[in-house]
Amino acid sequence: MSVSRFIYESVSHDISEQLKRGHIPEGSKLPSLRAMSERYGCSLSVVMQAYGILEAQGKIYSVEKSGFYAASSSRSPVPEPEKDHFTLQSHEIRPLSILSRIVKASNDHGITPLGAGVPDQSYLPLNALKGEINRILKDEPALLTEYSDGPGDGGLRREIRRIMARRGVDADPDEILLTYGCTEALSLAVQSCSSPGDIIALESPVFLGTVQMLKVLKRRIITIPTSPSTGMDLEKLEEALQREDIRAVMMTALFQNPLGYVMPREKRQAAVELTGKYGVTLIEDDVYHDCSFHHHQEPCLKSFDGDGHVIYCSSFSKTLAPGMRAGWMLGGEKSRSLADLKMANTLGGSPVSQKALARFLASGRYENQIIRMQKIMQRQQLEMSTLLASELPEGTALSKPEGGYYLWVELPGEWDTLELFERALAEGISIVPGPAFSSENRYGNCMRISFASPLNDSVREGVRKLAGLINSLKG
Repeated sequence: MSVSRFIYESVSHDISEQLKRGHIPEGSKLPSLRAMSERYGCSLSVVMQAYGILEAQGKIYSVEKSGFYAASSSRSPVPEPEKDHFTLQSHEIRPLSILSRIVKASNDHGITPLGAGVPDQSYLPLNALKGEINRILKDEPALLTEYSDGPGDGGLRREIRRIMARRGVDADPDEILLTYGCTEALSLAVQSCSSPGDIIALESPVFLGTVQMLKVLKRRIITIPTSPSTGMDLEKLEEALQREDIRAVMMTALFQNPLGYVMPREKRQAAVELTGKYGVTLIEDDVYHDCSFHHHQEPCLKSFDGDGHVIYCSSFSKTLAPGMRAGWMLGGEKSRSLADLKMANTLGGSPVSQKALARFLASGRYENQIIRMQKIMQRQQLEMSTLLASELPEGTALSKPEGGYYLWVELPGEWDTLELFERALAEGISIVPGPAFSSENRYGNCMRISFASPLNDSVREGVRKLAGLINSLKG
């Protein structure tokens, strides 16, 4: 072991002990690099290495142009679901009547965005994408008079093939179908393997848009208990598969909204094998794949698909530009019917935006973009977790996501986060109440908090106001 390695490990261990004993309070700013180098009698680079270790361990986080801060270590983890509360019986969907207001509040730039799932504009390569669009319009203005062909732009599909290879899938470009975001891909997937009245199995909690979409499509659902650390309970899923005629299972294995977990690799493989065993289509929602905190490529569910029964859905909405509505899907055995459905619904996509995105991806800038985003979101997750742990009532449990943009917050005891949503909105603050992630009136004491926006003074004040509202509700 080299001397320099011994020094920075020793420094990081000493600081870690101070954090553990509370000598450096949670949320407090750590001494500067220069102050630490003088204290330990070492170089600035050694302190930077020590801070890097602590940041990777989630014990501290950095704030741009400000310094390093102590992260929270006292937050309680979100408990595992009480499985006995799940009947495993199919039912009609009853989404919240206020879903549209929740979405509208999340997108309102005049409201403090504690619930919004859209990355801040400053984190997205908007100028680069605008430049590509302008060049295409200058070179090929006639594209504005054309429809894309059925599957979509060939150049973009080739770039997506390279992305899928990193996700563990050797995709034929002819199988890749471009869609208007991941939502259209999921809708087409459901329509390709089921009919109105058929049963779809879902995670619980699950993305509120999925519940609304299945309501519009007139499907019935069965909800399966889902662990905040490992994903859908496969034993309960098999029990449901044995009980009822389930036509499809919708599942997110990586950085699920709202829990943010990573399903273990062996469990991902088991999920594919289980659905294949029962002859059920597995619809994979992988929209957050590139939103890891650690820039580590995990194989998606589709990578374990040997017979084509997995329909894969994803998009660039969470990493590049939500407004471009750039999604795609791999249909497996359903590829032909999916292409027909796509043409019947939308006649293809936008040639201009597809070609612009293809050029951006071909330039090699996407890799740098996602690395930058991942570092920002990891830091903001630690910062938001620390802030919530310090402001919310004692006993509040927080998820520990490994990626994505969200924290799942479970308040202690009986609460009504629907009422909290209304009160917060009146104060100019948006949250997403827990019942929005269920069609069975679950999660009344839960809410989703986003860290997709910079944690500036406005956001910090919003959290403090939210904590005050919670305390007033308790009173």
